[in-house]
Amino acid sequence: MNRNLIIINFIIILLLAAAYISGYYFINYPTQFNFWYSVKESGLEYFPVILAITALVTYLVSNLPIKKLNFKAKFLRVYPIINSIVLLFFIFSSGNELIKNKKELSKKESEYIVKAKKDIKNDQVAISFAGGFSIPAHDQQNLSKIRNIRKKYGITYINTGCIIDPIDTKAQKKYTETVNPYLEKRNGKGWEERMQEEIDRLK
Repeated sequence: MNRNLIIINFIIILLLAAAYISGYYFINYPTQFNFWYSVKESGLEYFPVILAITALVTYLVSNLPIKKLNFKAKFLRVYPIINSIVLLFFIFSSGNELIKNKKELSKKESEYIVKAKKDIKNDQVAISFAGGFSIPAHDQQNLSKIRNIRKKYGITYINTGCIIDPIDTKAQKKYTETVNPYLEKRNGKGWEERMQEEIDRLK
């Protein structure tokens, strides 16, 4: 019996660890899942503290008179129950964050699709990107010429700075997916290469 209880305890601890690690991904959705990065960023070093706290609670409960069981038997029965409660809390809290982020992503995607259709109608496609504040590779005169070249192809690029919002970055893909067919129809196939060649000739 004790052997089976030890196995149950071990399985629940593994599930608890998995929920603890995956919670980082759910909270930061839609960042791309990377197991080792999630392990590193989830603060796994604090996980033993959680187990120690649940063990302390189990110890206190196991000292209560329950069905004339000895301390070890009570501990092995109570510990998985306490850890299961913590497991459900992790699943509930990280699941709530995942649902909230998915709703926010869906909302932003819809906004970008509406914006893309409006920009297509006005022939003013604007691609946003998070590129920080780099040193310009061209002087002001050439920068003005580059803007004119891009305008000729019906596109402008907007640097949104160095702050990266995973939800906004993911949602922007809907904008790009919506405007790409229009730009190809407007400028012909291979338009990006031709535009870049014109820009490169300014260097």
